[in-house]
Amino acid sequence: MPIMNGFQIWDSHVHIFPPEIYEHWETYAARDPYFGMLTKKSENGTGTEEAWANAEEALHCAELAGVYGLVMQGWYWNDIELMYLHNDYMAQAIKNHPQRLKAFASINPMFGKEAISEIERCVSLGFCGIGELGPGANGFDFQSPQFLDVLECAVHYHLPVCIHCGEPIGHTYPGKDTTSLAPIPQLLKTYPNLKLILAHMGGGLPFYEMNPRYKELFQNVRYDTAANPLLYDIKSIKTVISMVGPNRLLYGSDFPLLLYPSVKREMDFSLFIHDITQNANLTEQEWTQFMGKNLLEFIT
Repeated sequence: MPIMNGFQIWDSHVHIFPPEIYEHWETYAARDPYFGMLTKKSENGTGTEEAWANAEEALHCAELAGVYGLVMQGWYWNDIELMYLHNDYMAQAIKNHPQRLKAFASINPMFGKEAISEIERCVSLGFCGIGELGPGANGFDFQSPQFLDVLECAVHYHLPVCIHCGEPIGHTYPGKDTTSLAPIPQLLKTYPNLKLILAHMGGGLPFYEMNPRYKELFQNVRYDTAANPLLYDIKSIKTVISMVGPNRLLYGSDFPLLLYPSVKREMDFSLFIHDITQNANLTEQEWTQFMGKNLLEFIT
């Protein structure tokens, strides 16, 4: 098993799909146009930076890079049957690999009561969180009643919720979420026991924690580095740790997204890990916490 100097690396943010979805992409893209838009390949075969992996392929790639465990995030399905299909696949994956895989429930809050029932079903199947939720993809914001119902369910079952966050400025790309993050402080006041993981470095939200009015509010919030090389300089990891503390940033890759497409157009964990190890300027303690310890303490 891949263990580096006795330490197990855990990736907090990967996307794994049932093989039938990517083997019959056109069928499922037609059923769920947002999914099709994010994963469409151009005529020359390059297109988006999205690659595909099932559970076995992801674990194989992880082993090659020295990554021990993976947290499978869900998708932003607008087709309820695809939500069920995806969760069924992840449930089987954690059953097959209980030591190395964990799963967050794929949920669309706009499905209402069916979304809540699906969270409860996933809890019974051993899932340990909810997400990745996509406000822009599913048509809700942080004040939508359906979304608040999901948060109440998460608090009841002590589940962390991972939310896709987009940076308010910068380049445009498929799937960029422009949903305002301004309501989040009020959410944290309303649900003081809520555990949040704000993906993609929270769209820049860590900077606002420097405001002393907000600092204590965010103690149950974690940020992940999913897709970081496509969004920020590698030194941003050290910067965010300096702002929020060493225990609140989680290593996440967004695998199998191609993070260094000009260097390698095959799914891979190793390039990002090498970049972190060589260029993020982390201390040994910071590296250990960031690369897995923070995650396991937060979700257990």
